[in-house]
Amino acid sequence: MSEIRKSPLAGIDTSFGHYLSRKKSQENIHLVKGVPDYAFPLDYELRHRMKSIPGFEKLCRNILEMEEARAIQLKNYSALAVGPNQFPEIYEMAVDCARRLSIGIPNIYIDNAEQMNAYTLAVDDVSPLVVIYRPMIERLTRGELKCVIAHECGHVHNRHSLFSSVINSLNPLNGEPTNWTGLFLSEANKMLMNSWVRAMEVTADRAAMICADDPQDAINVDMRLMYSSLTDQNRQLDLEALRVQLEESMNNPAKMLMYATDHPASLRRVFMDIEFSECELYYRWRPELRKPDTTLRSIEETNERCKKIVGLTQTSVTLGR
Repeated sequence: MSEIRKSPLAGIDTSFGHYLSRKKSQENIHLVKGVPDYAFPLDYELRHRMKSIPGFEKLCRNILEMEEARAIQLKNYSALAVGPNQFPEIYEMAVDCARRLSIGIPNIYIDNAEQMNAYTLAVDDVSPLVVIYRPMIERLTRGELKCVIAHECGHVHNRHSLFSSVINSLNPLNGEPTNWTGLFLSEANKMLMNSWVRAMEVTADRAAMICADDPQDAINVDMRLMYSSLTDQNRQLDLEALRVQLEESMNNPAKMLMYATDHPASLRRVFMDIEFSECELYYRWRPELRKPDTTLRSIEETNERCKKIVGLTQTSVTLGR
């Protein structure tokens, strides 16, 4: 009599419902009240305040839904779509970032513009649009480019596009204001929006570090943005000199200029990256990257230190030591 062999799947629940349950459980490991645990707290606190501006959230959602569809059509016409057979190494970076953050694989386009820049548009996290400008690909290492993609995926993961894409068009600092700008851009609302965008960038920079193969790659990207990366991938900046420059910039009247800007200065981002690389939460995401005998700070202490660096509090701090 021939022996009856048991299926290797015997005793394993292979139902779709079980798969969804496991996936949701894995995603929830890094969620706190529905918010990614690495998110900078002021990102969500200031966003909640923006939602209280009458009509603003509804306006943003309506505009974003139209803008995302239009942007994809335009990029299909004028840019290069990345895929498994077109710049496959960039596609694989996007796949890895999307899997780590549990979002949909982004539709990536390479734009032939001259700026060192990238951006995302996403109504949801299912099929977001990410655009990378050509100099990013030419001037960054592969590891650094992955951090740029991961940064944009961080915006998707935290649903930043709902407000950020509309704020860019509302803000007169980014060009001529539209004729309905005055509905929302009181001086108080401008300061609120700019403060939120600075906080949002801290969150996205943390996503870049979480997805990075080496946290130094994420730090290097922000260093390179200080001098547009030039064309020399081997150029290294002196961290101690940057530390002195930052401490001086935090203690002179020119620091007030940051309240009129909607992105943190690259100099400040470098040191907030360093702060997160010394945080215990980072190594909950990436335990394999932790070095032996490393002393780490709590996420609460890290957040307080980053608030001071980004300029959303007035107190100075001894940085990255």
